[in-house]
Amino acid sequence: MLEEKQRLEALKTIAETLNESVDREGMIQDVLDQLIAITHFESGWVFLESGNVQLVADTSLPEALAMHEKAAMCGEDCYCVSKYKKGKLTRATNIMNCKRIEKAIVKGEGDTNGITHHATVPLKTPTQSFGLLNVAAPYRDNYDQAELDLLESVAYQMGTALKRMELYEVEQQRVHMLRHLHTLSKEIQEAHSFSDISQVSMRNLKKLSSILRVTLRLAGNTYGDQVSDSSAMSTYTLSEEGDQLILFIREDISDMEEEMLHLAVEYITLGIRERKLKEREKELARFEERAKLAQDLHDSVNQLLFSVLLTAKGTRAISMEEKVQEQLHHIQTLTSDALQEMRNLIQRLKPQGMEEGVLAGLTRYAEKIGLAVKTASNGTTSLPYRVEEVLWRIGQEALHNASKYAACQQVTLTLTKGIEEAVLEIDDDGRGFDHAMSESLPSYGLKGMRERAELAGGRCMIESTLGKGTTVTVTIPTQKEGGLA
Repeated sequence: MLEEKQRLEALKTIAETLNESVDREGMIQDVLDQLIAITHFESGWVFLESGNVQLVADTSLPEALAMHEKAAMCGEDCYCVSKYKKGKLTRATNIMNCKRIEKAIVKGEGDTNGITHHATVPLKTPTQSFGLLNVAAPYRDNYDQAELDLLESVAYQMGTALKRMELYEVEQQRVHMLRHLHTLSKEIQEAHSFSDISQVSMRNLKKLSSILRVTLRLAGNTYGDQVSDSSAMSTYTLSEEGDQLILFIREDISDMEEEMLHLAVEYITLGIRERKLKEREKELARFEERAKLAQDLHDSVNQLLFSVLLTAKGTRAISMEEKVQEQLHHIQTLTSDALQEMRNLIQRLKPQGMEEGVLAGLTRYAEKIGLAVKTASNGTTSLPYRVEEVLWRIGQEALHNASKYAACQQVTLTLTKGIEEAVLEIDDDGRGFDHAMSESLPSYGLKGMRERAELAGGRCMIESTLGKGTTVTVTIPTQKEGGLA
């Protein structure tokens, strides 16, 4: 029989041990040792459930159970474990005889120290079970209610501590994964190319325990492992250009690992989008520099050469001296050749596709993406290159939308070149859309067209009706504020 003082002392000592413990199996062994030392029980052992039920701690096992490296304690074939696995063991209880000792007695192996029966109690919280605590005393085939109550109290404390440690381990794993995600995000931000992004992504993704293999299809190239079809394969689309991340994942992925995986995919997606944006900004900067240089050459050197050509031609008309005529003719020829070379140079400085002008460039682009094109041009004013550049970029986006979304057969391009403004109209015979509804949608293409026009001091108007096609009208001033372009 347990005295109340002895019972309280046991609970106090065990509670102190549980509060100080951070190692699961060490905690179980310490509590078991203290329980056996404080009470009149002489032997104890603990099974934990981890896929299967295994012995994780014991103290003062009789020889019959301890010999051959505790072979008798291996396996799950005994009365208490069987009852636990069937869900029939919910509180501290007396077990008839110990099947493991029974087998040892039959084999005639080892001393049982007089133990034939044991008490057993599940280690659990109100919502989760972890395993079994067994205790025994010699020549006892029954344990009174006070002893069983003590076992239940100890088992509940142990179950609560195991739950706390389980949650701690989960949070430690979360912290570990978040460190990897932080490294992934930082290294992607520092990447200088798509190849760098792919290497960073694969290296860090493989540190997430659920991911076995990684393939990244990025900017037309494929990096990483070869992944065959599998039920454990997940594919993520990373951009409108069709970039893909393909992962081979363990089938027993946890909710937390899945959460971290989605965060990793978001980081990679943002990194790719940022890199594409930087590439486009570089390309735009190159185009703008080339356009500025072409405009400067047109406004300065080209005009001077043209003036020299006119001067030489006019002087020849009034000069009668043969030698002067010859020199003026030579100057006129050289200037004409230089003027042609300058014009060729200016044409090459224009963005690719615009060498022959914005209307011709857009016509070729439309045909390239499978659209039939009608064109019309009004006015003979020479457009500044900055204006052509804006019309070219907006026109490309409008034609892309017509091909991808409108399912149209034909587009009509009309360019009107005036002294004060240029107007480009793109009209398609496609399916159209509800323009009022699209205003509330995050359509980056339409938004980008408007913003580009506004940055150039102009406007972009979009008119569309379901079933009746779409018309995009771009108006850009040809004169800068305070003077000519």
